[in-house]
Order: sequence, then structure tokens, then C-alpha cells
Amino acid sequence: MSRNLPLSPAAIAAAAVRIADADGLDAVSMRRVAAEFGVSAMALYRHVADRSALLLLMAEAATRDYALLPARNLSWQETLVHLADAQWRAFSAHPWLLRVVLTPRRLVNMATPAEVEVVLSRLVSAGLSEDEGFDCLLGISAAVIGTASITAAAHFGAPGKADDPGPDGHLRWAPDAVAQHPQAARFQARGISYPGSRRSLDFFVASFIAGVEQDLNKAPGGPTRPVSWKEENETQQ
Repeated sequence: MSRNLPLSPAAIAAAAVRIADADGLDAVSMRRVAAEFGVSAMALYRHVADRSALLLLMAEAATRDYALLPARNLSWQETLVHLADAQWRAFSAHPWLLRVVLTPRRLVNMATPAEVEVVLSRLVSAGLSEDEGFDCLLGISAAVIGTASITAAAHFGAPGKADDPGPDGHLRWAPDAVAQHPQAARFQARGISYPGSRRSLDFFVASFIAGVEQDLNKAPGGPTRPVSWKEENETQQ
């Protein structure tokens, strides 16, 4: 409880984070947060405009302990690894944060403009074009958000059917069907866990960086990035 604390945007956000961590984002309301301070919901509006503004304050408070940039100057490779690690740890500690940052207009709110500038500058200094730097930043963030979203859904999602019938009406992942596909069976048995998902994310990030390094080390005059399937089709038309 926060009854002995004076009202302020920071104190209100901290109380809301505690509620979301304990009971989920849907439990966060102006009335519920106000009850933490023993005041009316109207008292909060003197410090926070509305629930949408509160969600942004919560995101800032929840990510404050997970600096997207290291304190010291690192290579672009180490910067991307650190970025992925910081985002993963924030989403793992606060799964509700995924719903906040994935709301339109909020995706980049985890980082400050200065932080984004540093990351992109390091990528461009390594030899990437500005667009390629954008691709790297979004690619790493998308991998973290996607992996964290799948993992959170497996652990905190609403219970439902583990399998849906296929067009023929049979369960696609019934034991007799899975038994015919041993690797798929082992994949199903592995399940989705936070340690396993972190291992998958680390593998992706390392492979992603290795691919960019290979691209940068190509002979002078060669393409700076692989041709996408869309560009390849356009050139053939």
C-alpha cells in the first residue's frame, strides 16, 4: 500500500506497476490505483491525465531498471546483444508491458530518442546504410517482442483448447497423429518456457548478427544486403 506517500506521477506509476505485476494490466484502473493511496480516483487526475497517460508512465517506470544502452561504448554487435537482453528482461519481469508497447504509437516508448540515435549511429558507422540500420533495430526488437509474446501467452494466456480440429474434423495434434512425426513430437513435448525461449532468442540474435557481419565483409562493390524476395520478383518482371 502507498497510503503514506504523497501523490505524484512517479508514485502513482509505481503503484500501478505493482498492481499490474500482481494481477495483470486489466486490473489497473484509476479507481484501483487511487485505493492504494486511500484517495478518490479524481485525486489522481491532478497528476495523471487519464489511464492512457498512466500506461505510458508505467512503461517508463517498468523499464527504468533495464537500460537499453550499456554504460560504456561497445561495438555495434555488443550493442544489439545488450538491446535484446534489456528488452527481454523487461518483458520477462513485466509481461503486461507487451500490451502497452504494442499499442499503436507506443512501440518506441521503451527507448529515448537519444538511445535510438546511438544505436543507429553505431550501425551506420559499421558500414550499414541508414535504412539497413533501421532494419537491424526493428528486426532485433521484433524478435524479442515476438518471442516474449509467445512465451507470455503460453504462461498467462486464457485457458482454451490445446488443439483445434483440422478440415477433416480430426485433431491435428492428437497423440496418434504426432507419433508419426518424431521431431514434431519432441517439439511439442519441449513446450514453451522462459529459459527455452531465451535460448531460442539468443540463437536468433547471434545468427542475425553473424548474417549482418557476413554482409559487411563482402567484397567492395557488392550488395550491402541480400536482395529480398519482393525485389527479386520486381526485377524479373
